[in-house]
Amino acid sequence: MLFYLVPGLAAFFLVWLLMPVARIVAWKTKLLDIPHGRKDHSRPMPLSGGLAMFAGVAAVTIFFAGLQKLVAVLIIGSILLMAAGWADDASKARGKEFPPLPKLAIQVLAGVLAFVCDIRFRGISLPWMGGENGDYYLFPVWLSCLATVLWITGLINMVNFLDGVDGLASGATVFSAITLFFLAYVKGQGLTALIAIVLAGAALAFLRFNFFPAQLYMGDMGSMFLGYALALVSLEGAMKGATLITLVVTVLALGLPVVDTVQVMISRALAGSPMYQADRRHVHHRLMSLGLSAKQTVVILYVVSFLFSVLSLLLFFWIIP
Repeated sequence: MLFYLVPGLAAFFLVWLLMPVARIVAWKTKLLDIPHGRKDHSRPMPLSGGLAMFAGVAAVTIFFAGLQKLVAVLIIGSILLMAAGWADDASKARGKEFPPLPKLAIQVLAGVLAFVCDIRFRGISLPWMGGENGDYYLFPVWLSCLATVLWITGLINMVNFLDGVDGLASGATVFSAITLFFLAYVKGQGLTALIAIVLAGAALAFLRFNFFPAQLYMGDMGSMFLGYALALVSLEGAMKGATLITLVVTVLALGLPVVDTVQVMISRALAGSPMYQADRRHVHHRLMSLGLSAKQTVVILYVVSFLFSVLSLLLFFWIIP
């Protein structure tokens, strides 16, 4: 266990050192979140925190694990997503809206990349199913691909949706990544455990600059990178050889983004609003509309994330023989 502290701390300190550089890049390239409309901040904010997190995670992971398949998929897929995120952030900085379809296409491409490289849903074990393979249902290729792409694109957007108040998305990522680390460690999955703890260290370092009042934002680049990394770690970690229980354990580990997205989708569907249209239906917006400050809202949701993580680990350890 102590071995993993080294890469986790390395990612933390490297991202910490890279944050001022990322801020300079944002100002030089005018990659800034200009306050207007739904925005809660009052001055332009750099949108480059995701660059520093990606660079830190990529450098530390390659140093400790080399360019193994999972690492290569994480880096290549993240570069694709961050290119789309940069285009989206740059459009917003100019007061324009980036069309959702190209961004979704890149997310699907990143999901297909993972599937082609055999990072995928293979099937699920259901106790009430019989047959010659026992209770394990092996997905046909089309269903495996569909489930994999939906899981990856879903998590990318879940983290993106959560990035609406200082420190929330990065803090929730820390809780989820640490939970996934423990799950991978107990299952003896060294590489996924390494990536999870490195991701937690990077997100924690970013949180130092993003907690209220924030000094910079992660941008769509950062939120899509974090969502993609969590998706890959969960697919290769807790959900590898998935059972119904491990699926529930993984969903609980990612509890806050999942709950927030589900309630937003239901709310938008009932209101007849487009699923991709930004609004103030997210959990953090609802709490703030009750009169809570941004800091109070984030602290409450940290507690919720912590409780989801505890439930996930308790359920996981309960089912271990």
